[in-house]
Order: sequence, then C-alpha cells, then structure tokens
Amino acid sequence: MAFCPKCGKKGIKGTFCSECAEQELGLEFKDITIKKCIECDRFMIRHKWQIFRSPDEGIIHAAYTRIKNLKSAVLDITPRYKELKDKPGAEQDIELEISAGGQEFIIPAKIQFTYCDKCAKKDTEYFEGVLQIRGATPELTVFVRTDIAANEDRGVHLTKESGSGADLDFQMTSAKYIRALGKKLKQNFNGELHETSKLFSKNRQTGKEIHRISVLFRMRGHRIGDIVESKGRQVKITTLGKKASGIDIKTGKKVFVE
Repeated sequence: MAFCPKCGKKGIKGTFCSECAEQELGLEFKDITIKKCIECDRFMIRHKWQIFRSPDEGIIHAAYTRIKNLKSAVLDITPRYKELKDKPGAEQDIELEISAGGQEFIIPAKIQFTYCDKCAKKDTEYFEGVLQIRGATPELTVFVRTDIAANEDRGVHLTKESGSGADLDFQMTSAKYIRALGKKLKQNFNGELHETSKLFSKNRQTGKEIHRISVLFRMRGHRIGDIVESKGRQVKITTLGKKASGIDIKTGKKVFVE
C-alpha cells in the first residue's frame, strides 16, 4: 500500500498526499467543480464559456482557475477519467494528476454537465432578430443557409424560416450575427441593406431595454465578377454599394453601372 513519505498517510495516490503537497508548494485546491456544455463542448472559465481543442484541455484550463497557487509553482495537470457522461444535469467525479516541484499527487474534481447560455436557446422559440431577403437568387439563398450552418458551433441557431421562393425570413438567436451576415451579403451581392429595431422587453434584473432587430437585404441583380452592359459598354463588376462599379473591359477604366 502506497504511503506519503512526509506524513506517513497510507493509501495515497501519487508520491505525496495532497495535504503535504499543498503545504509545501503553497497550493489550495478544494471543491474543484468544472462546468461543461454538452452541446458545444465549451467550458466555463471565469464566468465565461470558452471552447478548447479537446475536453482534456478544457478541464486543465478550468482546474488552473480553481487552484490557488500562492508560490507560482509550475503545475502539470493530467485529467484521469474513463468516459465523460455528457448528459444534462449529470455530475461526474474525476481525478487530476498533478506534478509540481518534483512532487506528484492526485486530487479529486467534479464535472457538471449542462448547457451554455447559447446552446440553451437551441430548439426553442427564443430569437433576437430576423434576416429578411427579398428578390434573392438561389445562390444568395444557399449562401445564407451555408453561413448559418457554419456558425452553429458559435451558438447561432435558426429558430424559424418562413416565406417561399425569392422572399424568405430567417429568425435567429443572435442579433450580432444577423448584422454581420447582412454586411456579408452587402459585400458579396448587389443589393440594399436596411436595419430596424423594435423594443421587445426589459431585463428584470438590470432594467436594460431588450430590442429585436430586422435586417432587410433586397437584391438588385448584379454581383462581383458579373459582366454587364451599361451605356453600350461591357463592364466587369468589381465593387457593390449604393451604386455598382466596375472596369470597362475595352478601356480598362473604372466606371459606374447604371
């Protein structure tokens, strides 16, 4: 049976018991509880949800924030567990193998499985705004749907899609993302972009007003790279804005498209 060479405690895991390692290295590690989102695999780090390359990396970063390191000892932390439960409301006991100052010891920790604030909105009716596209080409519609899908891991969720053909409404959980997507459409397609905002409610705790936005993008018909005829000239579209502009293929000069 393993025992601590410093205090003689039996049945320890590692070279020293955690109490002796704590005293000698100036560490404090009690009640280490780590929160993990089961949907996007983010971990709660200092009151913010952050994503990592692997669950182990997230556990290690979360553990660091919960260990008081008074002497700034260099810590090497290795999580030990069989398989993560990843079920909402579940808790799982794990072990953290720590190497510091030539000593090795193991301390207990706990993982709580839940949803981050963004994933908690998925599959609900919650939304912060709507993107409206009018007169859209099939290419623009595919662009919008592809971009939304690519941002799901960032907590952007489509709660409702309505309309048909070239006129569609996309109801989503993030006003910030809707604005960003509207700007992408403006940069890549020829059209007009408009935003309106409407007071929805107030935060009961802070009293802050909560608004829902509507971002409208109406297609004009040109996009970057298109070759169009304008005033008898063949023009390759290079810039989209209030007025599309491009290069006269014959002269090479910049001109505006009427």
